[in-house]
Amino acid sequence: MYLSNLKKGDKGIIKGYKNEDYPIKLLELGILPGVQFEVVFVSIFYDPLCISYDKSFLALRRKEAENIIVEPIINE
Repeated sequence: MYLSNLKKGDKGIIKGYKNEDYPIKLLELGILPGVQFEVVFVSIFYDPLCISYDKSFLALRRKEAENIIVEPIINE
């Protein structure tokens, strides 16, 4: 599943990247495999979306979010 598939309030764990040439920009921002996050905002037409992780926030374009492979965390 990709980050772009999640909705506001969904939580997950970053698992990796679809495109191996892409992650350098994200790695610099702390979007690393194993990081837990929550989707805090999704704009109309899903572009952009905002995630919260490690006491930080990051807005991503849909095209960027489509390259991030995630594992959803199912609420208990």
